[in-house]
Amino acid sequence: MTPEEVQPYVGKAVRIQMADGEMLAGTLHMQGDPGGHGHIHYAVVSDPVEPGGAPVGVMIHGPGPIATIELAGDDPAAVETPR
Repeated sequence: MTPEEVQPYVGKAVRIQMADGEMLAGTLHMQGDPGGHGHIHYAVVSDPVEPGGAPVGVMIHGPGPIATIELAGDDPAAVETPR
């Protein structure tokens, strides 16, 4: 995907299928700008797996590894509780 295709989903609960088939669910965050190494970082963050634990996050290096992305506000696993 391109940054322009991913941008509308930033800050929202999403389900993402990566090019390698991995599925991710959580709130999509954009981190930084292309800067010196040519791509934006994204993070998909969801609530802790265990009560009292830390949020779970996966870093994505640029939009290229994202195969598909869809809104998932109806999926409790994809909704990050604001802190």
